[in-house]
Amino acid sequence: MLKELRIRNLAVFESVTIPFAAGLNVLTGETGAGKSIMIDALTLLLGERVQPAETIRTGAESATIEAVFALPKKSPIPALLEAHGFTPDDGQLIVRRELVRNGRGRVFLNDSNATLAVAEKLGEALVEVHGQHESQALLRPSRHLDLLDAFGGLAILRDKLSPRYEEWRGLAAEVAELTASARDKTSRLDLFRSQIAEIEAARLRPAEEDQLREERKRLQNAERLAEGAGNAYRHLYDDPAAASTRLGQAISTLRDLAKIDPSVEPTVKSLDEVLVQLDEAVRALRTYRDAIVFDPPRLDEIERRLDEIGRLKRKYGDSVDAVLAAHRQMTADLDKLTHGDEQGRQLGERLEKLRGELATRAADLSSRREQAAVRLENLVTAELNELGIEKPVFKVRFTREPAGEGEIAVGSQSWRLSPRGVDQVEFLFSPNPGEEARPLARIASGGELSRTMLALKVILATTDAVPILIFDEVDAGIGGKTADTVGRKLRQVARTRQVLCITHLPQIASYADHHLRTDKRVEGERTLTSVAALAKDDRVREIARMLGGESITDTSLQHARELLGQARGR
Repeated sequence: MLKELRIRNLAVFESVTIPFAAGLNVLTGETGAGKSIMIDALTLLLGERVQPAETIRTGAESATIEAVFALPKKSPIPALLEAHGFTPDDGQLIVRRELVRNGRGRVFLNDSNATLAVAEKLGEALVEVHGQHESQALLRPSRHLDLLDAFGGLAILRDKLSPRYEEWRGLAAEVAELTASARDKTSRLDLFRSQIAEIEAARLRPAEEDQLREERKRLQNAERLAEGAGNAYRHLYDDPAAASTRLGQAISTLRDLAKIDPSVEPTVKSLDEVLVQLDEAVRALRTYRDAIVFDPPRLDEIERRLDEIGRLKRKYGDSVDAVLAAHRQMTADLDKLTHGDEQGRQLGERLEKLRGELATRAADLSSRREQAAVRLENLVTAELNELGIEKPVFKVRFTREPAGEGEIAVGSQSWRLSPRGVDQVEFLFSPNPGEEARPLARIASGGELSRTMLALKVILATTDAVPILIFDEVDAGIGGKTADTVGRKLRQVARTRQVLCITHLPQIASYADHHLRTDKRVEGERTLTSVAALAKDDRVREIARMLGGESITDTSLQHARELLGQARGR
């Protein structure tokens, strides 16, 4: 649910905070007061591309849009946020977008930097806009199958079909690979056996190469290591002026002083500990010096072994681990070739069984979709009649593609199967008698589209997942009884999700759970727009204004009260 929208320096808005509530939110006000700009602000916030110079308020260098959303427990939004590296904030999402006139804007999700693409994905999951906006889902045929399946309760059947189809594709690829392998089986068997034997003969160990390089480095520098260790040993122990001798002398001197001044005793103890540590270091150094060996035969052996490892790496991978991985893969491939005939037979049987199962499931799904389409056509047509479109034609058109070679053929006409079934669906519409039903994007006006989507939303109220619906132009070309019906339908949809509606009709506004009014005024030479939530008497006066214009009379006030009372009683 959208709880709050904050706009600063956008078009006619200098600074405004707009509160929203659950249910039906109605936005009213004079023409040009900025109602549609609030909707534009929300779509900008959720990913719409824009030229900042065309949107930022005159005289300002930047604009900010921020929205606060409350997310229900079962919302898919937290999972979407986590998938893109964001942490959900305890059921709340704050989205902020900053536009800069001559610079690059920024997007934030819960105060963390985000991309516009992520905001756009969130927008698709959070909000649907219906009206004059070209991006609405109803105009995209790719969404029509989802709407039909949601209406028919078929999404579960489709979701079960998809993984089985992917399983079939994987099996088909395995069978194809085995078939291709059989053609050159003998030569590949010989090659794999030879390569496997070559790697096994080398007896590689994962860390061996690094260990050999370290040992080679020590052997190559044995003389230098021995000389350095010997010099260090002399400086520390085996020299008249060695560090251990001088340190012992210092300790002896200080111990005599401590007999006179006890405060020297801690220093003596510290130096005693140092002398012990020095003795241990000297013993370790002597052991290291004595262990240094000059072994040219061993060095030659290491060089030969490194050459052998290098040769195998050039053939099978860029590291010992890669060579060993190649060995494992070749062993598996050899086993597959050796037992390929039996394996191929078993895979082929599974493939054909799965092919038959998928064809049956897809045919059943397609049949159920056709039945659901008839019901949907009848219900949408009835709803559109109630919404003031006389004798509309609403059709669900099915298209299918013939199956190609190797593909799953469904039904007597051998339709091609995809993860979503064999059907492609598009909604067709004709608002006037005698006109051919055509795709919605080619024939319907903004108001007709809004009412068509409203009809679908009424029907799909319990199945559609988008939590926020925005209707603009839903009142275009209607009035009277139809307007009252539209208001009633909007409130019906708003029982299961949040609805925002811009309207000029008092009949629709009277059904609002939350009523907002935009006001435009001129101060100096600047236009300023404000938004206020209306309650009680203010709401009555706004309905009266919508009924009779700016001149509000006792009659229009009484009519407004009657409208509100009738809406509450329905």
